[in-house]
This record gives sequence, structure tokens and C-alpha cells, in this order.
Amino acid sequence: MSGLYGSHYVFPTTTAITRAWKLAEGSAREHEKLRRHALKLANFPDCGDWDWIAALPRQRIGELRIDEPIAGKRNVRVIFFKANAVLDGDPQCAETGSTMPRIWTITTFDKKSNDFSMGQIRAFAAAKKLIVFRYYGGNAAA
Repeated sequence: MSGLYGSHYVFPTTTAITRAWKLAEGSAREHEKLRRHALKLANFPDCGDWDWIAALPRQRIGELRIDEPIAGKRNVRVIFFKANAVLDGDPQCAETGSTMPRIWTITTFDKKSNDFSMGQIRAFAAAKKLIVFRYYGGNAAA
């Protein structure tokens, strides 16, 4: 899997894939629109309208805001975790030849209010913790 462009390898979690299909209401066309937006994260930090989640300082968990309606839903968000470490077998950047660190998409949903609930914050932090434990051997700096 080489020849990718951008600075990061965008990798969805199973939860992100499941939630994306649910948000797209089973429409392949709407799912592809959402996927296209999420793949903008490959050019992180120049990937569009995004920000770190303030309630999770120094956790490298952010939200990508999507301005295009997905299945009639507005205010769609992609929650992601930016890893610093690379994993064996990750692809190399076609431009630089260096191995690309991952940006893990954690979940996606249509946001109904400006703030995240405490349950959502805990879920985002738990997803990151699971990724770090499972794939990076628990190394918090990963």
C-alpha cells in the first residue's frame, strides 16, 4: 500500500465505519461523500475546518467539521486521533518516501449542539486509549 499522497495515513476504526454507514442511511453515495471529507485528514493540519477538542487537552483528539449535508444531515463531525508514531507496514508518502503516521477516525455523527456531552468526551478518550493500548503497546507518546 504505497504511493499515497499527504502527510498522514487516514485509518478508520470499525466504529467509525459503522457510524458512517448509519449516518449515510445505507446510501453508498452519501457514504462516499463522508469518506471523501474524512480523507482530507491525509493533509493534516491543512485539511479544512477542524479543531482539537478543548475538553481533551494534549490528547490529540480533534473534530473535522463537514460543511456539506450528508444524507440531509447538517453539522456533521468526524472525530479523529492523530498518532505521532508509525506502525510496521504503514504506507510511505509518495512525495517524501517517509512512513506516514496514522490519523485514526474514531466516530462520525451529526452534532446537534455546540458542546460535547461528558459521555461523548469519555467515549472519545476511551477509544484513543484502546487504540494506543492495542496498536502502540500502551505508549502514551504514540
